[in-house]
Amino acid sequence: MNQSIVACGKKIDIGRRVVLWSEKGGFRCPNPRGRAACRQHDPVLNDRPTRPFADYRFRDAGQAHAELAQTVHQLILHYDACYSSHHCHQVLKASDFKGSHFYLDLDGTLYQTCDLYWKTNTAPADDRLGNERSVHVEMANLGWEARLNESTLYPIDRDQYQLQNGQWVLHLPEKYRGRLPAPGFTPVPARAHRLRGYFSRRVNGKIVRMWDFTEEQYQTLIALARGIGHLLPGIAARVPYDPETRRTPLDRIENFASFHGILGHAHVQQGSPGGPDAKYDPGSAFNWSRLRVALGQHPGAPEKSKA
Repeated sequence: MNQSIVACGKKIDIGRRVVLWSEKGGFRCPNPRGRAACRQHDPVLNDRPTRPFADYRFRDAGQAHAELAQTVHQLILHYDACYSSHHCHQVLKASDFKGSHFYLDLDGTLYQTCDLYWKTNTAPADDRLGNERSVHVEMANLGWEARLNESTLYPIDRDQYQLQNGQWVLHLPEKYRGRLPAPGFTPVPARAHRLRGYFSRRVNGKIVRMWDFTEEQYQTLIALARGIGHLLPGIAARVPYDPETRRTPLDRIENFASFHGILGHAHVQQGSPGGPDAKYDPGSAFNWSRLRVALGQHPGAPEKSKA
C-alpha cells in the first residue's frame, strides 16, 4: 500500500494512505500545466488547451526536481464544496482548466493526481501568479453548501449534517457513499461549535458558516504538511500567525506572495470582497491552531502576517 507523495519521481513516505494517479482507483489531474519557471518540459504544455495526460512528461528528473524546489514554496489548502473526493474529481473534470495536485477525502485517504512538477490551476492569487509557486490540496467539505438556507449548488431538503446520538453526522447521497475507500465510514466533524454544530466567522468580508473537517482528514493533512517540506524544502512547516491576536488570520495576508509555508486560499486571494473572485477556504471551521501546534510552530516564531 503506497504511503508516498511524488515530485519528479522522487518520493517521501508520509505514513498515510496515498492513492497515486497511476494506481487502480486513482484520479488523474484533468488539466495539468507546465510551470513557466521550469525548463524540463515542452513549453507548449504551459498553456491551454489541455493535452492528453501522457503528453505531460519532463526530461531529466534530477534537474526537474532542482527547478521545482526553487520554484514552489507554498502548500495551499482548499475546501472543495463537494460530498467527497470522487465528487470533487467529477466537478474538476467538467472544467477545461481546473485541477488540484491532491484530494483529501472524508476518511483521510489522500489522492495525488499528478507529479508535483506540474502546475494545477486552483488558486491564481491576487497577483495572478499563485499557481506557479504552489501545490494544492482540495479537502472534501461542503462548506456552507451543507446548510439548507445557503446551498445554491445542490437540491437539498435539510441541513446535510444532522445530530445523531450526540454527534453531527454528514448525510451522504448514495452515489457518493459507496465511493469512500473506507467501507462503512461515517463522516463526523472533528469538532462541533456548541449546540448548532457549525462554525461561523467572517473571512474576506463574508460570514462563512460550515461544519468542521473530519478527524481523519486532520491526521492526513498534518502528515502531508510534515512530509512535503522534505520533498520541496521551500514549503516551510509553518502557517501565518499574528502574535497580537495569537491566531492565524483568516483574511488575505500582506505577504501572500513571498510567504514560505502553508496557506489557505483565502490568505492569497481576497479578490473583490463578496465578488466571484473572493475566496474563503479552508473556511471558518478549519483548526489552524491544531495544524500550527502539530508542526511545532511556537507563538511568535514566524514573522507577523497581518491581513
